[in-house]
Amino acid sequence: MNQKKVFDWDNWKISILLMFAWLITSIGALFSGLYIREVILRIALFFQIASQQAYKRGGGIGFDFTPGRVVLVLDNIIAIAIAIAVVTSVILIEYYFRKGRSRGLLFKRIGIVIGIEAAIIVLSILILLFVI
Repeated sequence: MNQKKVFDWDNWKISILLMFAWLITSIGALFSGLYIREVILRIALFFQIASQQAYKRGGGIGFDFTPGRVVLVLDNIIAIAIAIAVVTSVILIEYYFRKGRSRGLLFKRIGIVIGIEAAIIVLSILILLFVI
């Protein structure tokens, strides 16, 4: 009953592919988070400008610093939240890939994750270019 474990080259190649795909999708998750942050900040900046214009129309003199502080605090909160979300997504992606490998669904799952990340990035770029 004592059998030697034979090294399986195909299993080794799949492990390398899994780690490479995880690295690429982790970088994609980071870029997705950065684009989402940029969209949120652009929206906040839009409202800051609208608030400043309303302040001037209402007879305010000088610069209203309140919206600027709100945007700065919002930026810090968004940066922390997105950092936590990116780290969590990287861990979940790795788990998702490992479960897919054991079930024979690794390539399908890599495609799904890359597709979702690409959609987030493209949608963010479109929002930045055309909406705001």
